[in-house]
Amino acid sequence: MYILVIGASSQIGRCLLNLIIEGGNHRAKVLLQNKAQEAFFNEKGINNFIYRKEEPIGKFIKAVHNLDAVVFADYSIEDLQTDALDEIDETIKLLEALKYTKVKRVVHISTFETSKEDWHHFPEYFRPAMIKNYYIDQWLRLSSLEYTIIHPGELNDKKGTGSVKVVDNDVKRGEISREDVANVVLACLESQSTIKKEFKVISGKLSITEAINTAN
Repeated sequence: MYILVIGASSQIGRCLLNLIIEGGNHRAKVLLQNKAQEAFFNEKGINNFIYRKEEPIGKFIKAVHNLDAVVFADYSIEDLQTDALDEIDETIKLLEALKYTKVKRVVHISTFETSKEDWHHFPEYFRPAMIKNYYIDQWLRLSSLEYTIIHPGELNDKKGTGSVKVVDNDVKRGEISREDVANVVLACLESQSTIKKEFKVISGKLSITEAINTAN
């Protein structure tokens, strides 16, 4: 599978790229926003291209025409200060452009809770990410894309265990390592049973494959 990673400079994005490289079963390509990011990915031999929001969408379509899947892995603390409406518009523009390509499979790493009712409970600096992901998730649910939406618990930098738990309740009470989130993303891409699915995930005792394949 040839996978485009958007948000590859985030911690989860880099974990996912390492898994792809080490596993050897898939290939990766990354979308960059400026040339300053190129050196890191070129050094690792990862295909990449620069696409800025002011450029014609045709450039993006041309760059992804031979890909199989797209992962939006850009949920990171560095992104929380960006304008939510601008981020929503740009992300949905890229998603809509996929209809002009063969790409159907999309995995989106959302926030741990995107319910409007909960927005006022969180610090103001965090709300742009919640707003952004709420509307992107809504768009995906109504789309014809083969999406999977992942709501991880509180993220940490611990070594991944490979064991998780899919929960129905509020995941902000549970934690999960970024490495395990990356493993969940890859497992979702390799499993047909996760298409058109959405789930909340925290650290647990089940293998990742077992947990996501038995999720409702």
